[in-house]
Amino acid sequence: MGTLINNLTTYYHYVNDELADPRTNKFPLVSNPLPILVILYVYHRFVKTWGPAFMANRPPYNIKKLIIAYNIIQILLSGYLAVQCLTKLYLPGYYSIWCQKIVYEDTPLERIVINRVWLYYFIKIVDLLDTVFFVLRKKFSHITFLHVYHHLGMGLLGFIGTKYVPGGHGIMLGCINSLVHTVMYAYYLISIVKKEWVRHWWKKYITQLQILQFVLLILHFGHVLFEPSCEYPKWVSFVFLPHNIFILFLFSDFYIKEYIYKKKK
Repeated sequence: MGTLINNLTTYYHYVNDELADPRTNKFPLVSNPLPILVILYVYHRFVKTWGPAFMANRPPYNIKKLIIAYNIIQILLSGYLAVQCLTKLYLPGYYSIWCQKIVYEDTPLERIVINRVWLYYFIKIVDLLDTVFFVLRKKFSHITFLHVYHHLGMGLLGFIGTKYVPGGHGIMLGCINSLVHTVMYAYYLISIVKKEWVRHWWKKYITQLQILQFVLLILHFGHVLFEPSCEYPKWVSFVFLPHNIFILFLFSDFYIKEYIYKKKK
């Protein structure tokens, strides 16, 4: 029994510390997986069980001002990350779109990169509040498998990316996703502040934008597997690709049911 415990301890130390990037391994919510696992577990239980039970005999909370502030913060943070990504990495040619290895040199720009990677991971945790707000407003029909799975997956993948591969080819995921989220939260903000400005086709095209996002990310991570000269770790593609392919399937299924089948009916 003692040998088994020692082996498990050694293996945990190897995976959690030796394989991790030392530049980010001491960052908050990164040094070990327990905090993010607890956060995701509590989130799942709250939005699926605890929250609906708590709200069963209560009227919906009026949290309009809180949601407005939340949307503004999300727009600013996502927009900031997208601009930083484009102006500091891709437009100047410092990072390659086709294949970008992880740069481990301690330079001022790479320090910015790893700090922005952590910020993106933190935003994925803040994103969980989307579903909490649905619960408090008794919008239970919005809490779909697609919605919850997407948030859980992004939180876990954010942890993996920040802990093991902060930088390199995977930066494009944060860049594209931040652009999409800037547009998406702008739509949410307008729909709650000036609902009369919203056009019925906006939501359809935002869904198309989300689908395009996952197609681009699948191509972005997928071609690494067939590029022998690319020095970016290929195991990352094997971790990220299944999630993105499954999410693409779920979003496409939602789009077909919501905007094609309903229109025909």
